[in-house]
Amino acid sequence: MLYKFKIMRNSVIVLISAFLLSCEDPTNIGFPSENGDQGQTFFTDTLSLNSSTYLMDTAITSNQAGALVGSFYDPLFGTVTSVSYLQPTLKEATNPATFTQVTSPFTMGATAVYDSLILRLINKDLVLYGDTLPNLTIQIHRLSQPLSSTKGYNYNEEQSYDATPLASMKITINDFTNATKDSLFYIRFKLPEALGKELAALANTESAKVREDFSKAFRGFRISALSGAKTLTAFNLGSVSGGDFSNLTIYYHNQGSTEVDGYQFEFTAGRYNKISTDRAATALASLTKTTTCLNSSKTDGKVYVQAGNGTAAKITFPGLAKLKNPQIGRAELVFSADRDAFSANIPRAPFITLVEINDNQTIKRVKGDYGYINYVMNATSGILSTYVDSTNQFKVDVTPYLQHIISQNRADNGIALVAAIPASNGLSGYAFNAGLNRIVLQNFKLNLYYTEK
Repeated sequence: MLYKFKIMRNSVIVLISAFLLSCEDPTNIGFPSENGDQGQTFFTDTLSLNSSTYLMDTAITSNQAGALVGSFYDPLFGTVTSVSYLQPTLKEATNPATFTQVTSPFTMGATAVYDSLILRLINKDLVLYGDTLPNLTIQIHRLSQPLSSTKGYNYNEEQSYDATPLASMKITINDFTNATKDSLFYIRFKLPEALGKELAALANTESAKVREDFSKAFRGFRISALSGAKTLTAFNLGSVSGGDFSNLTIYYHNQGSTEVDGYQFEFTAGRYNKISTDRAATALASLTKTTTCLNSSKTDGKVYVQAGNGTAAKITFPGLAKLKNPQIGRAELVFSADRDAFSANIPRAPFITLVEINDNQTIKRVKGDYGYINYVMNATSGILSTYVDSTNQFKVDVTPYLQHIISQNRADNGIALVAAIPASNGLSGYAFNAGLNRIVLQNFKLNLYYTEK
């Protein structure tokens, strides 16, 4: 319904205007302003919107805290499969006096004798998508080229790798934890001796002193599950100096000694997850090409959002064309979640942020990051919306987007609503691709305050 009002001090006028409620076209309703010009103030919540599920060309999955490996079936979103690419690097620790990061060089003594090279993976939070009693086979392959520590890798990027696996292991829940789940285990892959000796040869060299140089000198790994897996797991990545995280450990001893020594390389440099989704037999089956959309009219009024695999909502505002030279005061997009789509086995996405879409329907990028929508130019985070369980609602401020396209007379290419994680200020958010959190959205409405000239 369209409500019209004019802000006045005279309470009687305000009461009179309360009776002037209408569902007419907003271009035909309004009061002249006090200074005699034709400015008019309106509120409407009936402006037409278009909502779609949108397959992004860009979803950056590099530098995340988890290596996602395996496959699982989600009846709403399809079969999701993830392969993780990991580049080992020298470990770092924070200097408590200066709060700067200090790199630990990789050194071995003159009498050191190589023993073994072990890739150690840990799932500290027991994150398991799909079958929670996993029975999957994980393979380790060597990459053909090192990963970059500065590139933002996309969710659909491939890397070439050696065809012959370095190691392979069938794992079950007993490899992750004990029966009472109060102890966690590293899953250990013993790698070939030739690879271990290649790594040992880098000890004490210039490449073993600087993280970037080491990453260029020693190629990383591709970690995948054999086809047919029904579980997708998440291995923790982080600084080995700060806790238990997946790592590459070389073991050695000194001649004449039985004491074992070693060095742990961490996976905090180049790393990303390549995530693919087979949407056959779902409502999203026709959504196969990036930058394309599936209108909500074809999915029972619902749109789908999932972290990690580029699935987002897209909103456009065709109803703006009905307004006469509007000046946007405030615009709030309100929508709800489909609670029937909540799953006990798949975390929901309770935060949403806004990203701009280009004329060619690709995601806008700014200096390698997303083109976030916020109140400042070239923002490094987007306006944040948080799900409120008690009302089953999201509310998000889209004022800067509408103000921008109207003031600049630009095309309404749409807003991408993506899964997010809050920034430290709690007011803005970053696109979240470290997991596969998902949510189904519906009932979109725009609360718009504006004036016309």
